[in-house]
Amino acid sequence: MLTKILITLAVIIIVAIVFRTKAAPAASRTAEPPDEQGALSVRAVTYALLGIMLLIAAGIFVVKYQADNKIINIRVISEDGTSTVYQARQKTIKGRHFITLDDKQVTLGESDRIEMDGH
Repeated sequence: MLTKILITLAVIIIVAIVFRTKAAPAASRTAEPPDEQGALSVRAVTYALLGIMLLIAAGIFVVKYQADNKIINIRVISEDGTSTVYQARQKTIKGRHFITLDDKQVTLGESDRIEMDGH
């Protein structure tokens, strides 16, 4: 346990020394003024990337929402041959259990056969 702590401290000290030695020469350099002719600023690129990421996230959310709320026709055929048709949203179907559009909870038995048809 003590060796893990000592190794962690040694790594932290080495990283701190490396960053201090790299930071000192960088501070003594003179910065050249940026070219204003047609160059994109870092801020503009950052905002553009942030906007693109937000649009992609919103698109994924909309597609997932539509897929989850898709109405599925479920035809349950029991062992004796009688069939019953239910409608449920895709997100409420969990294996052999689902909740219909009129909030009935249906749990299927082992011998029940199901057929699903989406709209």
